Amino acid sequence: MQILFAFVLVVLLLALTDPFMYWMPESAAMVALLVAAGMVAVFAGFMLKENGGDERDATHRAFAGRVAYLAGLGVLTIALLVQGFSHTLDMWVPLALGTMVIAKIAARIFAERYR
Repeated sequence: MQILFAFVLVVLLLALTDPFMYWMPESAAMVALLVAAGMVAVFAGFMLKENGGDERDATHRAFAGRVAYLAGLGVLTIALLVQGFSHTLDMWVPLALGTMVIAKIAARIFAERYR
């Protein structure tokens, strides 16, 4: 199920960004794609439940979370550098990067203090 949602999300995001300039969607199609991508992203990110298991499952989930965090950090850092050097910095790149880092630090402090 997770693989299906990941595939659908990637297809929707590629259709939204149109990296090869294959099509120029009208505004209604763009809104529909945007809403669909947002709904799939929210569902895949927040709604899909992971089944509890033993310590190996917890370790695998922690590893997957760590890899996802590092991948997002890497992509956003590259985007920050490329956009910064071209003087076209989109405010969402540093905002997302800062949010990721602050959330990780806050979660780490909370886990060390209350667990």
